[in-house]
Amino acid sequence: MKLDKLLKMPIEDFEKHQDHWFVVKGNGEKRFKDYFSWEEADNYLNSYGLSGHDRFPQCQIIEYETGRKYCHKKAKYKWDKKKIFQKWHQGSTFVLSLSEFLNRQLWKQCEHFEEYYGRGQANIYMSSKKDARCFPTHADTTANFLFHVRGTVRWYIMNEYEHECSPEDATVNKVIDLEEGDLLYLPPKLYHRVDTLGPRISISFHFFPPSEQGKHWREEWLDWIGEING
Repeated sequence: MKLDKLLKMPIEDFEKHQDHWFVVKGNGEKRFKDYFSWEEADNYLNSYGLSGHDRFPQCQIIEYETGRKYCHKKAKYKWDKKKIFQKWHQGSTFVLSLSEFLNRQLWKQCEHFEEYYGRGQANIYMSSKKDARCFPTHADTTANFLFHVRGTVRWYIMNEYEHECSPEDATVNKVIDLEEGDLLYLPPKLYHRVDTLGPRISISFHFFPPSEQGKHWREEWLDWIGEING
């Protein structure tokens, strides 16, 4: 989906607003439903063994009990499938990084963004229940486009940016519920956090401006994948 269609505004208007967060409501239109499904999530977790590959999605798990991050690929002592699915049902959040390699829809969306931005990536966030463990208040270094695909998530948008205070001192500006088909834009380094209101799938697309990019380690691979995907 092209950027102007996603944002429901001309690119020129977006350029005037890109230093501030905003929400584009789907108004009941589940326009991201084909980006990633629960069936695809199940296939990934059962087929890839969670280890991923240097050039394929890697699974990280934010543990429900402690908030610690477990990366199956990098872990010295790897969890078995029984423990992994136990973590899922307890309410841990699963993060699939480099997820643009998972299907054609995600890949093409990255390509559309790259017409405006430089190289970036897509990450999928999914959890099984209300009040799942998510990241604490934090800020991202790049601009983020958050696509809400399944369920409902409550977002806390803070007043402060990373250079103004610590995450613990950030204060809430706005609380918003993102529903299926909604899009949230966040400028770089703005503090935020989320609560899940039930099972959910969200996707973040984030990109560095072209001026900040050198030769990307995935450049040749991305071009090759683009060719075979048509």
